[in-house]
Amino acid sequence: MDLDGFPLDRPALSEHFVFEFGEFDPEQIAAQVRQPDLIVKVEDRFVGASLDPEEWH
Repeated sequence: MDLDGFPLDRPALSEHFVFEFGEFDPEQIAAQVRQPDLIVKVEDRFVGASLDPEEWH
């Protein structure tokens, strides 16, 4: 059982979130999002964040 009480052998759930801003500084947003267990990338005017598979195995 995981911490939510669900069996560990259940299928993984994929979640995606999209936030849209009229104007923003991508580097500032990336700095606020960065965590040790995330991979954060800035490309053009987009900021992407995903779970780091090395931490989330």
